[in-house]
Amino acid sequence: MNSLTTTAAPKLRVLLHSERLKHAYRSIHQLRDLPRPSTDELIKKPRLKPCNWPKAESSAMGAANYASAHQLSEWTSPPTTILLVQKREDARTTAAMGKILSYFQANFPNLKLIVEPHTAVDHPSFENLIVASPGDENLLPLHTSLVLTLGGDGTILHVSNLFSQGECPPVLSFSMGSLGFLLPFHIASLASTIRDTLHGPVSILNRMRLACTPLSTNRKPLDRCTKPVGEAGWQVMNEVTLHRGRHAHLTVVDAYFDGQHLTEAVADGILLSTPTGSTAYSLSAGGPISHPETDAFLLTPIAPRSLSFRTVILPGRGSVQLEISPLARSAAELSIDGKEVCLLNPKESVHIAKSPYPIPCIERAGEESGWVRDINSLLQFNVGFRNKSLSGHGTV
Repeated sequence: MNSLTTTAAPKLRVLLHSERLKHAYRSIHQLRDLPRPSTDELIKKPRLKPCNWPKAESSAMGAANYASAHQLSEWTSPPTTILLVQKREDARTTAAMGKILSYFQANFPNLKLIVEPHTAVDHPSFENLIVASPGDENLLPLHTSLVLTLGGDGTILHVSNLFSQGECPPVLSFSMGSLGFLLPFHIASLASTIRDTLHGPVSILNRMRLACTPLSTNRKPLDRCTKPVGEAGWQVMNEVTLHRGRHAHLTVVDAYFDGQHLTEAVADGILLSTPTGSTAYSLSAGGPISHPETDAFLLTPIAPRSLSFRTVILPGRGSVQLEISPLARSAAELSIDGKEVCLLNPKESVHIAKSPYPIPCIERAGEESGWVRDINSLLQFNVGFRNKSLSGHGTV
């Protein structure tokens, strides 16, 4: 076997010589050491583009097999590089990732596989893995054709965070979590699903993201926030939240829509959610359930002082600005997708608009809506109470 390349980062070298990998002498590459793709290579990078129904079928057959609400897409050229994202420190997920790596090695040996450091550590017997370390996020869009996730809904949010500066490649998700709203495929269908995805066509559901930019009092990007902001802002999949956090006083937030003052929120906090995020924090805060293809924002208060303050649904074409009021007695915590980013002081704000970079999620074709199935099976939507007085008599 080839020994570890001399260009590997020192941190990864330490991992490879740790107790868990002391017998592994394999070819490991750092993503940052790969040649940067040329302009021509980036133009020709494999992508999914909308297509008509399969030529082997009539349009009527195609319409019967593919949900019209989803976008049927085909590859411009076969995918060359796949980013594999797995749930950390989970024995079942680790074992399943081993099967995925074995499948790719046996059936698609020419595919380049990018993994995170913990995946390389968990699977010491696999060679020629490309490791994307923290700080390599800006390189991932240049090299990745397809993302494969293994775990729960949190893995999709992690992918959104990895591609938080712009375009995200198509995401193929296998469910091994506790809920799985965003995960259409089960690990049992691994081989057929990967094969069908790589050959295409596939059904795509573009899940809206928010473009979020924190602003200082002079309306310029807030430098002290730890997460760098790109030209399009941070890309947020579930929600943007302002919360009083550990402070004793209610926060006061002025909400604007398209520059017009909408309301003053006096509450524990306020959040702006995507339709995808409607079944996350927004739902817990009392917001409505929204279909993921709805083009709208959901503005929901968190424990408001006014009992008449309810969710406002705003059109996705506009922009929202949440500004900490001068009347606020403390700063508010700004969080995106559940992760605290920074504190905003009075007169500082966050600007939010519909992102031009949705998450293209690969869906199951030819079946009932996964969303309808999930709110019924996972949320037990509108399930009535069973009459216990009758259940003991064999009537129910």
